[in-house]
Amino acid sequence: MQITIDTPYTTVRELARRSGQSERAIRNDIERGRILVRAKSEGSKEALLINMVALAIEAADQAERVVTNPIASKR
Repeated sequence: MQITIDTPYTTVRELARRSGQSERAIRNDIERGRILVRAKSEGSKEALLINMVALAIEAADQAERVVTNPIASKR
C-alpha cells in the first residue's frame, strides 16, 4: 500500500473542505484528542495545524485491520 500526502500539516478549514465535515466537528475531534495537531507557543496567533501524517497512519492501520480480520472489524 502506498499513501501520498501532499502536505504534512493542514488547517482546520482545509481539512473540513477535504473531508466534508464541519470545522466545528473537526475542532471537537481535536478537543477529544482524536486528531493530532502541531503544538503552538502559548499566546501564539498562528493557525491551528492538523498533522496529516498521523491521520494517514491511522487510516492505514484501520485498513490493515479490516484486510487481515474483516469479521472483527465489523464489531
